[in-house]
Amino acid sequence: MRLAGKIAIVTGAASGIGRACAIRYAQEGAKVIVADINDKGGQETVQTISAAGGQAVYCHTDVGVESELQRMIDFTVATYGGLDILHNNAYWTEAKTALETTIENWQRTLDVSLRPCWLASKMAIPHMRTRGKGVILNTASVQSEIGVPGYMAYQAAKGGMMAVTRALAMELAPTIRVVAVMPGAINTPAVAISDEPSVSMDALLRDIPMGRLGEPEEIANVALFLVSDEASYITGTGIMADGGYSTH
Repeated sequence: MRLAGKIAIVTGAASGIGRACAIRYAQEGAKVIVADINDKGGQETVQTISAAGGQAVYCHTDVGVESELQRMIDFTVATYGGLDILHNNAYWTEAKTALETTIENWQRTLDVSLRPCWLASKMAIPHMRTRGKGVILNTASVQSEIGVPGYMAYQAAKGGMMAVTRALAMELAPTIRVVAVMPGAINTPAVAISDEPSVSMDALLRDIPMGRLGEPEEIANVALFLVSDEASYITGTGIMADGGYSTH
């Protein structure tokens, strides 16, 4: 098992990519903290892991609230005795163009999608250093590098996430690696968040060389590699998993 003895937090793990990653980590031996604001979905993720013989506990967490992030870290250490992997996956946004974006939309998007990549990491680092090493994984996006109309605040957050990934990697090497996975269009409800004609499903699929959406489990496999010792010489960068969309 590639993560035997490891303790991992996955935020936004009640559904989609976060759920798939939490399940995959548990399959490879990690003890997982499932963090989310969706209590029902979070408990379902835990039940799925437990039913398969894995170990997981749910922790209600709004990552946009500093005190809840600290409680998540403290709960993890109290429950499992340490922390090896922090997967910053949770996000929030509303699809809006630059002219439609409001101050409230902008701030909430950055508070949930970007700020925790720094803040939760800051809280986790001392515990990782106690264990001698660790990995911080950020779920960025193809939109970290590729512009798409109708996602102004989201693209700012995801672009910033890659900047945080690089900055933290420089500061924390060699003991703590900081990496990112950059999904493209994945088969979750969030893929249909925008009403812009240019990002309609038909238009989107035409622009993906693989000709289909990705599955959450495919992103989880990339994430597993990045947090495992198999990726021990990778830090400060991300892996694009977008079916070739970014080749345009």
